Amino acid sequence: MKRLLILTFCTIVVSTLIFFYKKRTETTIAEGAGLVIKKEWLILNKNPITAQKDKRPADQTFLTFPEWYLVFSPEEQANYYKHTTATSFPFMSHTRQIWESYHVVNNQIEDNFPPNKGYHFMIWVIGTSATVEYSIKGLYETIIGRITDTKEVKTDEDKFTATFTQNYVDFIKDRPWYEFDFKTQLKSLWTNATFFGNHFFRKLERKYILTSELLVKWGYGKLIGLGTKQVYEAALPTTSVLTENNETNNLPRYDKFNKAITELVKQGGSIKEIAGNNSAILLTILVPSTFNEKFENTQTIFTQPISSDLTMKRIALATPVTVLNKLLIHLDKQKIKIEHVFDY
Repeated sequence: MKRLLILTFCTIVVSTLIFFYKKRTETTIAEGAGLVIKKEWLILNKNPITAQKDKRPADQTFLTFPEWYLVFSPEEQANYYKHTTATSFPFMSHTRQIWESYHVVNNQIEDNFPPNKGYHFMIWVIGTSATVEYSIKGLYETIIGRITDTKEVKTDEDKFTATFTQNYVDFIKDRPWYEFDFKTQLKSLWTNATFFGNHFFRKLERKYILTSELLVKWGYGKLIGLGTKQVYEAALPTTSVLTENNETNNLPRYDKFNKAITELVKQGGSIKEIAGNNSAILLTILVPSTFNEKFENTQTIFTQPISSDLTMKRIALATPVTVLNKLLIHLDKQKIKIEHVFDY
């Protein structure tokens, strides 16, 4: 018995070391060292026309990338779980992409904009939370999950994982994650997934890990929600976009902004300000891994391979607000998927 315990301990230690060592591949490729955006694209708008209540700091177009990555990552998971179990998902690659991308975007704003300590602190909090979650998941799946893994989605519990993750993604595209109803999802797991059936040990093991995850997120979400209400004011649901004729357009924020801003520029004319800013704005596109087109008046910041589907990649681009219309129209004509326009 003693030998068995020692052997089990050694196996876990070795598995852990191998797990973290294997994940040391670079997963975010910066376009260059340090600042790659033209300095003149980072000059603050000294005389904005946008109303004071609708203004947001110019650097937040870059700082919101790590925040939105925690929407892109679950969406990638949801797509993956439709055909393959969570056990083989590259969680640690996603952990690295969070911090690598934060480092690159921070290089673009450092010393170019006033300090934004509150937003940086928020990124550290959510980045650390995601790192802990993904590290635990990755380690668990490597050591325990693979024992019961069916590769393909075969059990009710693995099907639930796909549905729950998609529901979560659809929600957080427009609402804070901590407002998601994890309690109802937990009830659904235990009422809609049969207890007995084929691959029984997989079903049992998945019930355990899913129940643990939902309970933790339910409790943690309640705490974060209470803390957020005490510290931050409710975010405005719209973004003010000023066109060249000084007409103010209040477009929906978050995920709906992509479609709204594209439709606006297709009507003609250029943009003068977004949330009071006319400096560089960040956007990401999803393209095949072989894609290498360069865009006029646009600077590539970094590229990220989609780690669960290496036939695709994410490209982060920066362009001045005043020529954003040209880029959006070109992307729309070329049927290039705009993942997100970061509206400060």
